[in-house]
Amino acid sequence: MVHSKTFLLVGLWLASLPVQAQHGLEELPEELAASYESLAAEVREDDEALARVIEAGRERAIFCNTCHGPDGSAERANYPSLAAQNPVYLLDQIEQFADGSREKLVMNVLAETFSVEEKVTLALYYSHMTLESTDFDEELAARGAQVYQVRCAQCHGAGGLGEAGYARIAGQQPAYVAEVLREYRSGDSPRRLSVMYGIASGLSESDMEAVAHYAASLQRQ
Repeated sequence: MVHSKTFLLVGLWLASLPVQAQHGLEELPEELAASYESLAAEVREDDEALARVIEAGRERAIFCNTCHGPDGSAERANYPSLAAQNPVYLLDQIEQFADGSREKLVMNVLAETFSVEEKVTLALYYSHMTLESTDFDEELAARGAQVYQVRCAQCHGAGGLGEAGYARIAGQQPAYVAEVLREYRSGDSPRRLSVMYGIASGLSESDMEAVAHYAASLQRQ
C-alpha cells in the first residue's frame, strides 16, 4: 500500500499532466493492432462481415455472459457492461489482462487463452451491441453533472462516450463506476498508473456516488 500522503502527491502530479489516451492502437502489439485495423475496415464496408464477427463474438463470449451479461449489458452491479464500448479501449483491456498488466485472476486466465483473432473479434462484437439502460437516482445524477463536466468530460466526453483509448462510461451501472473511482482514490486499483489516480484523489465519497449516477443517466440522453 502506498503511503496516503505520498499517493496524494503522486496523484496530484498525474492530474497535472497533459491528457493522454489510456492506450491507442500504436501502443498495442503490432500484430494485434494490424489485425484490428484490417477486420475493423472490413466490418465497416461489408454487412456480411459484420454479421460474421457478431456471430463469432457471441459464440466466444459465452464464458463472459455470467459477469458481463448477455451481449455485454451487465446484470451484476460489480461488473462493467461491455456493450457499445469503444473497441480500441476494449482491445487494450483484453491485452492488459492477457499480459498481466491488469490484474483480475479470472480475466487473466481467460484472456491468456484468446488468440489475436479472438481478441479483435470480441472487441468488435461488444462494440456493436446495444447497451441496455440501467437504473440511477435522478437527484444524485443532477448533483453529479457539474462535477463530471469539470473532472471527467475532458477524457470521457461531455456525453460519456469517450473515444479510442478512453472508456465509454455513459450507461454504466452506478455501483460499478463508484467502486472503480474508490479503487483509484485508495491507490489499490488493479489498473495501471494513469491520470485517473489524480482525478479520483480529489473526489469525496458523495462526489463519486453523484458522478456515478450521472454517468449512468447519460445513456438516456
